[in-house]
Amino acid sequence: MKLQALGPADFLKMPWKNGQGVTTELAVSRRAGEDGFDWRISTATVAVPGPFSVFAGIDRSLAIVRGGTLTLAVEGRPGVTLTTRTPPYAFPGELAVSSTPSLEVDGVPIDDFNVMTRRDGWQHTLAQHRLEGEALTWTLPNAVDAVAFLYCPHGDVQVSFRDGPTLVVPVGHALRIDAGATNEIADDADVCELRAITPLADVFLTTVARR
Repeated sequence: MKLQALGPADFLKMPWKNGQGVTTELAVSRRAGEDGFDWRISTATVAVPGPFSVFAGIDRSLAIVRGGTLTLAVEGRPGVTLTTRTPPYAFPGELAVSSTPSLEVDGVPIDDFNVMTRRDGWQHTLAQHRLEGEALTWTLPNAVDAVAFLYCPHGDVQVSFRDGPTLVVPVGHALRIDAGATNEIADDADVCELRAITPLADVFLTTVARR
Protein backbone atom coordinates (compact mmCIF):
# COMPACT_ATOMS: atom_id res chain seq x y z
CA MET A 1 0.00 0.00 0.00
CA LYS A 2 1.07 3.55 -0.69
CA LEU A 3 0.08 6.50 1.50
CA GLN A 4 -0.22 10.04 0.18
CA ALA A 5 -1.03 12.99 2.44
CA LEU A 6 -2.89 15.73 0.57
CA GLY A 7 -3.76 19.32 1.46
CA PRO A 8 -5.35 22.41 -0.09
CA ALA A 9 -2.26 23.07 -2.23
CA ASP A 10 -2.78 19.70 -3.92
CA PHE A 11 -6.46 20.21 -4.76
CA LEU A 12 -7.59 21.63 -8.11
CA LYS A 13 -10.46 24.08 -8.61
CA MET A 14 -12.42 23.89 -11.86
CA PRO A 15 -15.78 25.10 -13.20
CA TRP A 16 -18.79 22.83 -13.12
CA LYS A 17 -19.60 21.04 -16.34
CA ASN A 18 -22.71 23.26 -16.68
CA GLY A 19 -20.74 26.40 -15.77
CA GLN A 20 -22.91 27.30 -12.76
CA GLY A 21 -20.42 26.71 -9.97
CA VAL A 22 -16.92 25.58 -8.99
CA THR A 23 -15.70 22.12 -7.98
CA THR A 24 -12.61 21.43 -5.88
CA GLU A 25 -11.13 18.19 -7.16
CA LEU A 26 -9.52 16.20 -4.33
CA ALA A 27 -8.53 13.04 -6.24
CA VAL A 28 -9.15 11.73 -9.75
CA SER A 29 -8.33 8.94 -12.19
CA ARG A 30 -8.23 10.67 -15.58
CA ARG A 31 -9.15 9.26 -18.97
CA ALA A 32 -9.83 10.57 -22.44
CA GLY A 33 -13.43 11.38 -23.27
CA GLU A 34 -16.17 13.89 -22.60
CA ASP A 35 -16.06 13.79 -18.80
CA GLY A 36 -12.35 13.07 -18.56
CA PHE A 37 -12.30 10.63 -15.63
CA ASP A 38 -12.93 7.05 -14.54
CA TRP A 39 -13.56 8.26 -10.99
CA ARG A 40 -13.42 11.55 -9.13
CA ILE A 41 -13.68 12.71 -5.52
CA SER A 42 -14.49 16.37 -4.99
CA THR A 43 -16.18 19.09 -2.97
CA ALA A 44 -18.30 22.01 -4.17
CA THR A 45 -20.11 25.03 -2.76
CA VAL A 46 -23.85 25.32 -3.46
CA ALA A 47 -24.94 28.89 -2.77
CA VAL A 48 -27.93 29.34 -5.10
CA PRO A 49 -30.69 27.09 -6.51
CA GLY A 50 -30.02 25.46 -9.86
CA PRO A 51 -29.52 22.26 -11.85
CA PHE A 52 -26.77 19.70 -11.41
CA SER A 53 -24.52 18.83 -14.33
CA VAL A 54 -25.51 15.68 -16.22
CA PHE A 55 -22.98 12.81 -16.23
CA ALA A 56 -24.22 9.92 -18.39
CA GLY A 57 -22.96 6.50 -17.31
CA ILE A 58 -21.67 7.82 -13.97
CA ASP A 59 -22.78 6.72 -10.49
CA ARG A 60 -22.75 9.52 -7.92
CA SER A 61 -22.88 9.82 -4.14
CA LEU A 62 -23.43 13.16 -2.43
CA ALA A 63 -23.11 14.24 1.22
CA ILE A 64 -23.11 17.60 3.03
CA VAL A 65 -19.87 18.88 4.57
CA ARG A 66 -21.13 22.09 6.18
CA GLY A 67 -23.94 24.63 6.07
CA GLY A 68 -27.72 24.25 6.08
CA THR A 69 -29.92 21.87 4.13
CA LEU A 70 -29.85 20.94 0.45
CA THR A 71 -33.13 19.80 -1.09
CA LEU A 72 -32.86 17.78 -4.31
CA ALA A 73 -35.55 17.29 -6.94
CA VAL A 74 -34.47 14.11 -8.73
CA GLU A 75 -36.00 12.89 -11.98
CA GLY A 76 -38.36 9.96 -11.32
CA ARG A 77 -37.66 9.88 -7.57
CA PRO A 78 -39.16 11.42 -4.43
CA GLY A 79 -37.53 14.65 -3.32
CA VAL A 80 -34.82 14.38 -0.68
CA THR A 81 -33.33 16.86 1.81
CA LEU A 82 -29.71 16.41 2.86
CA THR A 83 -27.99 17.80 5.97
CA THR A 84 -24.63 17.26 7.63
CA ARG A 85 -26.21 14.40 9.62
CA THR A 86 -28.06 12.52 6.87
CA PRO A 87 -26.42 9.58 5.06
CA PRO A 88 -24.85 10.12 1.63
CA TYR A 89 -27.36 10.08 -1.23
CA ALA A 90 -26.61 7.90 -4.28
CA PHE A 91 -28.08 8.48 -7.75
CA PRO A 92 -27.25 7.92 -11.43
CA GLY A 93 -25.52 10.89 -13.00
CA GLU A 94 -27.74 10.92 -16.09
CA LEU A 95 -30.84 11.84 -14.09
CA ALA A 96 -32.00 15.45 -14.16
CA VAL A 97 -31.39 16.91 -10.69
CA SER A 98 -32.01 20.41 -9.36
CA SER A 99 -31.01 21.64 -5.92
CA THR A 100 -32.34 24.23 -3.51
CA PRO A 101 -30.00 25.24 -0.66
CA SER A 102 -31.29 26.62 2.64
CA LEU A 103 -28.56 28.68 4.30
CA GLU A 104 -29.95 28.30 7.80
CA VAL A 105 -26.64 27.90 9.64
CA ASP A 106 -25.44 31.50 10.09
CA GLY A 107 -25.80 32.11 6.37
CA VAL A 108 -22.88 29.77 5.62
CA PRO A 109 -22.99 28.45 2.04
CA ILE A 110 -23.43 24.71 1.72
CA ASP A 111 -20.37 22.64 0.85
CA ASP A 112 -20.98 19.14 -0.45
CA PHE A 113 -18.78 16.07 -0.87
CA ASN A 114 -19.18 14.21 -4.13
CA VAL A 115 -17.92 10.83 -5.40
CA MET A 116 -18.38 9.78 -9.03
CA THR A 117 -17.40 6.52 -10.74
CA ARG A 118 -17.83 5.34 -14.33
CA ARG A 119 -20.45 2.61 -14.09
CA ASP A 120 -19.08 0.26 -16.73
CA GLY A 121 -15.81 -0.33 -14.91
CA TRP A 122 -15.79 1.13 -11.41
CA GLN A 123 -17.77 1.22 -8.17
CA HIS A 124 -17.48 3.17 -4.94
CA THR A 125 -18.61 3.49 -1.35
CA LEU A 126 -19.01 6.64 0.73
CA ALA A 127 -19.61 6.96 4.47
CA GLN A 128 -19.43 9.90 6.86
CA HIS A 129 -18.63 9.65 10.57
CA ARG A 130 -18.29 11.95 13.55
CA LEU A 131 -15.41 10.86 15.78
CA GLU A 132 -15.76 11.47 19.51
CA GLY A 133 -13.96 9.41 22.11
CA GLU A 134 -13.71 5.81 20.88
CA ALA A 135 -11.68 4.92 17.80
CA LEU A 136 -13.37 3.90 14.55
CA THR A 137 -12.04 0.85 12.69
CA TRP A 138 -11.81 1.29 8.91
CA THR A 139 -11.33 -1.77 6.70
CA LEU A 140 -9.40 -0.88 3.55
CA PRO A 141 -9.76 -2.44 0.10
CA ASN A 142 -6.87 -4.61 -1.06
CA ALA A 143 -7.74 -5.25 -4.72
CA VAL A 144 -5.40 -4.08 -7.48
CA ASP A 145 -6.10 -0.44 -8.42
CA ALA A 146 -8.40 0.05 -5.41
CA VAL A 147 -8.13 3.39 -3.59
CA ALA A 148 -9.25 4.40 -0.12
CA PHE A 149 -9.63 8.11 0.57
CA LEU A 150 -10.15 9.95 3.87
CA TYR A 151 -11.14 13.62 3.94
CA CYS A 152 -11.31 15.58 7.21
CA PRO A 153 -13.47 18.75 7.02
CA HIS A 154 -13.64 19.37 10.79
CA GLY A 155 -11.13 18.63 13.54
CA ASP A 156 -7.90 16.62 13.33
CA VAL A 157 -7.76 12.83 12.94
CA GLN A 158 -5.12 10.32 13.93
CA VAL A 159 -4.82 7.33 11.58
CA SER A 160 -3.08 4.24 12.98
CA PHE A 161 -2.24 1.27 10.74
CA ARG A 162 -1.90 -2.26 12.08
CA ASP A 163 1.83 -2.99 12.37
CA GLY A 164 2.44 0.26 10.49
CA PRO A 165 2.73 4.02 10.88
CA THR A 166 0.54 6.45 12.77
CA LEU A 167 -0.09 9.81 11.17
CA VAL A 168 -2.32 12.86 11.59
CA VAL A 169 -4.74 14.25 9.01
CA PRO A 170 -5.45 17.92 9.91
CA VAL A 171 -8.66 19.77 9.16
CA GLY A 172 -9.07 20.46 5.44
CA HIS A 173 -6.60 17.72 4.48
CA ALA A 174 -6.93 14.20 3.13
CA LEU A 175 -5.18 10.83 3.02
CA ARG A 176 -5.09 8.72 -0.13
CA ILE A 177 -4.29 5.01 0.19
CA ASP A 178 -3.48 3.09 -3.01
CA ALA A 179 -3.83 -0.64 -2.41
CA GLY A 180 -1.87 -1.93 -5.38
CA ALA A 181 0.91 0.66 -5.49
CA THR A 182 4.54 0.39 -4.42
CA ASN A 183 4.67 -0.76 -0.81
CA GLU A 184 5.10 1.82 1.91
CA ILE A 185 3.27 -0.29 4.48
CA ALA A 186 2.66 -4.03 4.55
CA ASP A 187 0.02 -5.33 2.15
CA ASP A 188 -1.75 -7.09 5.02
CA ALA A 189 -2.23 -3.80 6.91
CA ASP A 190 -5.77 -3.59 5.58
CA VAL A 191 -7.32 -2.24 8.78
CA CYS A 192 -6.65 1.11 10.41
CA GLU A 193 -8.04 2.95 13.42
CA LEU A 194 -9.29 6.52 13.26
CA ARG A 195 -9.42 8.70 16.35
CA ALA A 196 -10.19 12.39 16.88
CA ILE A 197 -7.32 14.26 18.49
CA THR A 198 -9.48 17.37 18.84
CA PRO A 199 -12.68 17.22 20.93
CA LEU A 200 -14.46 15.90 17.82
CA ALA A 201 -13.72 15.41 14.13
CA ASP A 202 -15.74 14.61 11.03
CA VAL A 203 -14.45 12.30 8.30
CA PHE A 204 -15.64 11.22 4.88
CA LEU A 205 -14.43 7.73 3.98
CA THR A 206 -14.47 6.67 0.34
CA THR A 207 -13.36 3.52 -1.46
CA VAL A 208 -13.07 3.15 -5.22
CA ALA A 209 -12.46 -0.18 -6.93
CA ARG A 210 -12.82 -1.90 -10.29
CA ARG A 211 -15.92 -4.00 -10.84
